[in-house]
Amino acid sequence: MPEGHRSALEVCPPSGLEPLSWTRNGFRIRAKDRPFGAHFLLGGFLIQEEAAMMAVQAMGLQPGERVLDLCAAPGNKTVHMAEAVGIHGCVVGNDVSAARLQVLRGLVDRFRLPQVLLTVHDGTSFPDRSLESSDVPVRFDAVLVDVPCSCEGTSRKNPSVLRPGSRNRDASLPDTQEALLRRAIRLTRPGGRVLYATCTFAPEENEMVVNRVVSRPGREGSVSIEPFEIQGARLDPGIDHWNGQTLHPSLVGTRRIWPHRNDTGGFFLALLRKEGTVVRDDWPAHPDTKVADSGVLPWSAYAPDEAFHHAFRILPTDRRRNRLVGAATPELPFNVVSAGMSGLSQASRYSRPSSGLAPLLAHHAQAGTADLSQDDILPFLCRQTVDPLELVPPCDRTRYVLVRSGPLALGMGHVDSTGRIDSLFPVNQAGLSVSEWLDGLER
Repeated sequence: MPEGHRSALEVCPPSGLEPLSWTRNGFRIRAKDRPFGAHFLLGGFLIQEEAAMMAVQAMGLQPGERVLDLCAAPGNKTVHMAEAVGIHGCVVGNDVSAARLQVLRGLVDRFRLPQVLLTVHDGTSFPDRSLESSDVPVRFDAVLVDVPCSCEGTSRKNPSVLRPGSRNRDASLPDTQEALLRRAIRLTRPGGRVLYATCTFAPEENEMVVNRVVSRPGREGSVSIEPFEIQGARLDPGIDHWNGQTLHPSLVGTRRIWPHRNDTGGFFLALLRKEGTVVRDDWPAHPDTKVADSGVLPWSAYAPDEAFHHAFRILPTDRRRNRLVGAATPELPFNVVSAGMSGLSQASRYSRPSSGLAPLLAHHAQAGTADLSQDDILPFLCRQTVDPLELVPPCDRTRYVLVRSGPLALGMGHVDSTGRIDSLFPVNQAGLSVSEWLDGLER
């Protein structure tokens, strides 16, 4: 659950949430009721295996950092990383498959993450290019390399992965994992961190891969293992002996998450620190971005505050659409297939905020807003017409308004001739038919 959404739980509170002991932003879902459904559709909840959530927490990301998710799809960890670095940071979510990134593109809009750039590259050869010259490589503050693996840690929900003939078992996996890890290290600045993660138990894919990298550093640079703990979670040390082989003694500083210890899936995490003098090069701002023009529609209708103009930029893509990106968004020499989140919808005669942008803009708007009662949240999500508790007219010629209920931003609405609000919430959201899905949840 995003940090900024916590106060919204007081509006339309779900009933089936059990807080996790090791994070203030995670819950175990005991029942999916309609209020839960509302928060899910509005970017309040991301459904994910609990053990997988620990990976990003172990990285210790800080606001403003530039980070890379080398094997990002389907993108849950990318979302966590973006929340951690904030709007003044930058997250590059990469995958070898453009098709697999489509889910992540939807998450970027639903969770309103303009600081995310999506790239398509083979992670083992992710570009190590310069921003201005071939002598200056691109380096990240931290890199997550959540490698493809045999998935034994998912055996509680999918026992078939433990069978000898499972399609997840591939003798070449450790070589691929090592190549990905070495590339991640190469892409990390001196003093930066790399988190190597798998959801398997096999030492061949875990400690033994890390052992080769630690013991035999190459051109990518040397790393050391940093032990870590997550308060409230039971983490076990990695092993330093396997199958008659003695591994590097620092391998006990890696962490195993056993299913029976936390009532979760299984995971392996190794936090590595790249050695060398700490250097953090400046990345140039993207030259094509611009500040939203408050003097023209649709921005003039909503009078966004100074915080909006300080944090966000518009990136034109063509005459009919544009993107909203963070002010710190750089120009990168990678195959960037998507920058930021959807901006203005310009398909009709008048441009207006997209369904992804509207909730974000609602938090910064000083005009053109409609506030609803808690009882009208679910009807609004089901595209019904509702009566506002308060309506602040737009400052310029438009009948489109940004709809809220307390701290919960809902989306776009249209004011009819009687002052009622016609909902423009998407018919389909997060791959779901909204009305049918909400009707099927507990009341």
